[in-house]
Amino acid sequence: MVDERFFEKKSYILLGKICDLLAISLPTNCSATKRITGIARLDNATASDITFFHNAKYAEDLAKTQAFACIISKENAHLLSNATVALVVDEPYLAHAILLKAFYSIKGVPQVGYISPKANISPKAKIGKDCYISDNVTILDGAIIGEGTFVGNNVTILGGVEIGENSYIEPNVTIGFAIIGNNAYIKTGARIGQQGFGFHVGKTGITDVMQIGRVVIGDDVQIGANCTIDRGSMNDTIIGSHSRLDNLVHVAHNVEIGEYCVIAAQTGIAGSTKIGNQCFFGGQVGIAGHLTIGDKVTIAAQSGVMRNIESCSKVAGSPATNVLNWHKQTIALQRLIQNKAVTETESLIKRIKSLFR
Repeated sequence: MVDERFFEKKSYILLGKICDLLAISLPTNCSATKRITGIARLDNATASDITFFHNAKYAEDLAKTQAFACIISKENAHLLSNATVALVVDEPYLAHAILLKAFYSIKGVPQVGYISPKANISPKAKIGKDCYISDNVTILDGAIIGEGTFVGNNVTILGGVEIGENSYIEPNVTIGFAIIGNNAYIKTGARIGQQGFGFHVGKTGITDVMQIGRVVIGDDVQIGANCTIDRGSMNDTIIGSHSRLDNLVHVAHNVEIGEYCVIAAQTGIAGSTKIGNQCFFGGQVGIAGHLTIGDKVTIAAQSGVMRNIESCSKVAGSPATNVLNWHKQTIALQRLIQNKAVTETESLIKRIKSLFR
């Protein structure tokens, strides 16, 4: 159930409006004025709800659902009972995401421009129209905040930083030495633009090397909670448009990440590695420095990448290898262990039998 202490919900949306949002035709024998009161799971939907189906694991729940209508693909529509209307779309999960935004909003999120009197904003900073600047925000000389951007409590934006229009910065974020595009979503605790891990080890000890690059982030990028993105040493650290970084991802200095990349939690990318477009990395992936990873590469969770990866590859394991080879290695290791266990068991049985002779 949706807790209305945290989320606001529209009382209803007309079925005709829902079909318009999903760019589909009104189903046969349905009224455009039918009131849909919410979105619910298959197993608890009521006769005024819409549900959705995109995972075969829930086929049993689909057969029993009491929902008025179900967002579903054409190939699965036959699984619905006659009592539930099929809203057939190409991508059910995408349609589900569209309707969630139509029905729900986070409670207390401001919708109009406001600058808190408790914010510390330099007169040399530029704040766009309709921005919302919360309590205890610090914005230093020369920073530029685009129109319609929300800045949460306790955010620090250093001098010269540029943030595009309609961006959303959650509380307790620090941003420096960065140029950020439009529609950015930066989640709480993220640190962007700090000094990277660069130093010289010599006869006199360890000497830090000043990092004089920037962080450049494209449009429509999401940075997860407590991510750390170091600025470049000489070149820039770059994150391409439409990419998504999960919580606790670390991006070291000079790393370049392409467009439409999805990087899951606790992944670490060492310095100067270049990553192509449309790459997908599982959680806890570790990538060594100065590597080149091509376009459309998939890296399985907990993999350790130590060499370049060609475009369209799928890799797994540590050190990472072709995913088919990794599966073969895993099977071979299991067989080796099983054979050893059988051998040890047979030896133990022989020793026990010898005691009773």
